[in-house]
Amino acid sequence: MINEKNIRTIGTHSGKFHADDVMATAMLRLLLGDIKVTRTRDEKILKTLDLVYDISLGEFDHHQLNKEIRENNIPYAACGLIWREFGSRVLQKFDSQLEEHDIISLFDFVDKNLVQGIDAADNGIDIKSDIKATTISDIIQNFNPAWDSDDSIDEAFEEAAQYATVVITRIIKRQISVIKARVIVNEAFENRTINEIMILKNGCPWLHHLLKIDINNEVLFVISPDEANGEYKVQSVKKNVDTFESRKDIVESIRGKSRDEINSIIKIDDAIFCHKAGFIASAKSMESALKIAKLSVST
Repeated sequence: MINEKNIRTIGTHSGKFHADDVMATAMLRLLLGDIKVTRTRDEKILKTLDLVYDISLGEFDHHQLNKEIRENNIPYAACGLIWREFGSRVLQKFDSQLEEHDIISLFDFVDKNLVQGIDAADNGIDIKSDIKATTISDIIQNFNPAWDSDDSIDEAFEEAAQYATVVITRIIKRQISVIKARVIVNEAFENRTINEIMILKNGCPWLHHLLKIDINNEVLFVISPDEANGEYKVQSVKKNVDTFESRKDIVESIRGKSRDEINSIIKIDDAIFCHKAGFIASAKSMESALKIAKLSVST
């Protein structure tokens, strides 16, 4: 294990950059602070630095013939190699109270949902679906100056690194909030008066943890307060985190209807909305939200 206290200088290749070296830079800065990056291809300079990545065929380069490959056949790139070495320590910077199993869970989440896609792209592996979707690798690569631009490529790299730092910071903070919400979800799950309906006392991320604890797939709808808008949301529970398909949808008769129509059908007076796909509805009061959920359960 490399002691980060001994890292005072870092470097990567100059010239055109990709999400691989940019995101690796963001990770290192989250760990080490706003450290300067030397961008060069001069081997003499690179050998004087404490840590070098994505060049020089060292520990954090992936251009050698015997590159490392994950069990799922996604090869490591510099981003993944840096995350593997320093990721857990980066996460502890965000919250020193995280338990070991939470660190492992967060590490794996970031690797699966951010790092592996970047590594795949940098290794020339196409993991996109049939629908062309812009990826984080595409976005970061677009920070490179255009061929007819006089902009500094090193300044563009710094701009891209700042963007990458925001991206990974948001992902980590979001997942830490999911972990902290477990107490609220556990309490709501245990205090149900109707097995199919879970009522949260605070709006918070609930799906991931509910799917873990609701082993019998009992909960069909979750009601939570939306304090910012002064309303209560009724949401259907997805079958898993990777699908839009729900265990059960909100009652069909109110989907896509106007407020007045919903009020008339449900016999309430404070309806706000119901999505035409039937996965979310809302009302001003808890009583009305609960009525929508109950009707959805029974039909």
